Amino acid sequence: MSTLTSKPSLGLTEAIRLACRRLTDFKGRSRRSEFWWFMLAFQICIMIIQFILSLFMQAYPSEIITELLSFFALSATIRRLHDGGHSQWWVIVSWISSIVFLIYIYLSGIYEATMSINANPSDQIKMFTDPISVTLIAISVISSIITIIFCIMDGKPEPNKYGESPKYEYNN
Repeated sequence: MSTLTSKPSLGLTEAIRLACRRLTDFKGRSRRSEFWWFMLAFQICIMIIQFILSLFMQAYPSEIITELLSFFALSATIRRLHDGGHSQWWVIVSWISSIVFLIYIYLSGIYEATMSINANPSDQIKMFTDPISVTLIAISVISSIITIIFCIMDGKPEPNKYGESPKYEYNN
């Protein structure tokens, strides 16, 4: 009879090192410790980059740049979703809808109207009443919440279509 045992959690540096080596690996599985330690370090780096960019450029271009940099967190998130047996499409839909939203509010003039010095309140409200904005925000928020819930959940101990469990081992 085989018994199920759990490997020890990854530490901060081990988890970050492992996740960074796998930045372009969208296959396989990642355990919670690898994912959450990497995301903590990644978010700190993003905040620093955003601060530095805000010193040299307007908010909108720096938002687009940091959103594009979030591509590097996609691989860890996709592998985390795979660990629970979930599709990567949840995070891809969230990421794409966020980028499309940023591009839309910039090209539609909503961003400029809301960021002006003496912005008209009705222009600011437009971002939350415009049907396209509302749809993109809703898609992004709902898919993000689902992704976060899936990332919080423990991975499946048994192998799934994405590979062997990175956390659990069966011993005979």
